[in-house]
Amino acid sequence: MKKVNFVLSTLFVLGLGYSAAPAAHAAAARTKIILVVPHRVFFTVAVPVYIAQEKGYYKEGNIEVDAVFTKGGGENVQAVVSGDAQIGLSTGFFAVLSAFSKGAPIKVAAAEITGMDSFWYTPANTPIRKIEDLAGKKVAFSRVGSSTHMAVLAMSDQIQAKGLKPLEPVSLGGVPESYTGVRTGQADAGWSVAPFMLDRIDKGELRVVVKGSEIEALNAITARVHFVNTSFAAKQPDAVRAFFRAQQRAVEYMLDNKEETTKIWIRKAELKLPESAVLKTWDFYSKPALALKPIRGLQTTMEDAVRLKFLQQPLSKAELDRLIDLSYLP
Repeated sequence: MKKVNFVLSTLFVLGLGYSAAPAAHAAAARTKIILVVPHRVFFTVAVPVYIAQEKGYYKEGNIEVDAVFTKGGGENVQAVVSGDAQIGLSTGFFAVLSAFSKGAPIKVAAAEITGMDSFWYTPANTPIRKIEDLAGKKVAFSRVGSSTHMAVLAMSDQIQAKGLKPLEPVSLGGVPESYTGVRTGQADAGWSVAPFMLDRIDKGELRVVVKGSEIEALNAITARVHFVNTSFAAKQPDAVRAFFRAQQRAVEYMLDNKEETTKIWIRKAELKLPESAVLKTWDFYSKPALALKPIRGLQTTMEDAVRLKFLQQPLSKAELDRLIDLSYLP
């Protein structure tokens, strides 16, 4: 795979890993981790990083974390494979499976979310009100191999099982591009994830037609995972463990402290949304969905990966044992 150059002048870098140490020798003792993060705002993606930094969880684990934003999917995988980054967050499982099957030196260290947190919407003046109404319609997802891609395919299967026409998946990119696509007719339904679009929904401009929890096939499937560079994990296992301890503490804090997390989130991500809309994000999440383990629905995920040509064949048990290593989790 082509090596990704993470020159700081060409990528937006989070100012998260540069907290001052009480002494120079203490800072030098910390293990540095470059973390690739596929979005600077998403609740399960960026907010745990903001919380871990704000609350000093990284420092307590004797690690220094530099978080770099990417476009997710293959770019996340490429960065960790090349060694430019050591840990990749919140990446669609298809992309990780595909890279591993081609010999990439990576392994899955934790689940990010089981089930689906995205939702699909239409303009409020359309007759589309529920998942069945999307039969034969163009439905947006972000990128091939992403969790939203997995979700749209599952929606299509769910509709076909009722004797209706399959929907037409349309790759439009991120949340803003999806919204533009709906406004310009490129898609009948756009995708989003809280808190985005919740203010427009409150105003009556948009209507939620499918929540992620309504996609039956995904409720017991891990859609996105966190993964590590195999060589780094072998050399610095304590640092990897420290990172995932911080990740778990951050997720637990987020779910238990809505108001303070909302304030940190708005400030760190420079959100231009009302606090009331941001607070509604918690309606889309639960502690079981955000548990770092286990990895669920492996067989179904591999079958879908083969069907979509991310894998030539399902991985063997031995290969899965090499790919998935949850020993770094608390």
